Amino acid sequence: MATEHDINKLAALFAGARRITCLSGAGMSTESGIPDYRSSKGLYNTLTSEQVFDIARFRRKPELFYSVIGPLYLSILKAQPNAGHVALAQLADRFGKELVIATQNIDGLHQKAGSRVVHEVHGTMDTLSCQDCGSQALAKSFLNELGKGEILRHRCGGVFKPDITFFGEQLPAAAFSASLDAMADADLVLVLGTSLQVHPAASLPDARRDGCPLLIVNRTPTAMDDKADMVFHDSIGELLPQVLAQMDHGAQPGSQRGQRSDYHSALFNNNPTHLQRKNDL
Repeated sequence: MATEHDINKLAALFAGARRITCLSGAGMSTESGIPDYRSSKGLYNTLTSEQVFDIARFRRKPELFYSVIGPLYLSILKAQPNAGHVALAQLADRFGKELVIATQNIDGLHQKAGSRVVHEVHGTMDTLSCQDCGSQALAKSFLNELGKGEILRHRCGGVFKPDITFFGEQLPAAAFSASLDAMADADLVLVLGTSLQVHPAASLPDARRDGCPLLIVNRTPTAMDDKADMVFHDSIGELLPQVLAQMDHGAQPGSQRGQRSDYHSALFNNNPTHLQRKNDL
């Protein structure tokens, strides 16, 4: 668990950054009641990714997708942002940070929390596209059918597919390109709630410029823990509000671009050892 000392350091780090870019994953939304994918209790613990989100399989047998995902889909549409989503949004609203979120999540909770610049690199569950005629519809128009696990169809008879990126499909080019640009332009990069196992999204933090601090908060170890300046295996919804509260109680306003807080200076002077925290659950 993060100590008071850790919280103070994180508050100084956040305060000293003007442009903050975040990559978020399924662990960001577990505190909203949405299961993740790869933890011991995740979706892939009982089903493989191919059974759930493989595009060729969906086209052959969409009934398998909707019978499994339909009820989960319904719960995602009804989910509400948790304290972690709200804290991120407040970095922009209350503290004036230039916040960009690149999310692997398909639940729309960052937008519901008030974040304005969100790039959905794996698409969204909010809309559907007919595989025959291309017409679009809002998923919330099919709540009854989703609850029953029924196939969603357009009036033309074609099957609706959620506007998410299945395995075997290309990521949305515009969202991914914008995410790369935001990583390269950041003063601070956050990785929140992702195991960094799904590429190419998992490689996004590598686009940050030399010396840009990297903070990872995830329940389990990630592939980039050894590259991060600080790593916590804490609850995102508990850690981020504590950091913002500390910023309220004395952290200096965000620096102008080109200026660094004392904490940033420690990182850029290649002295991060005492700042690193790599806990094990």
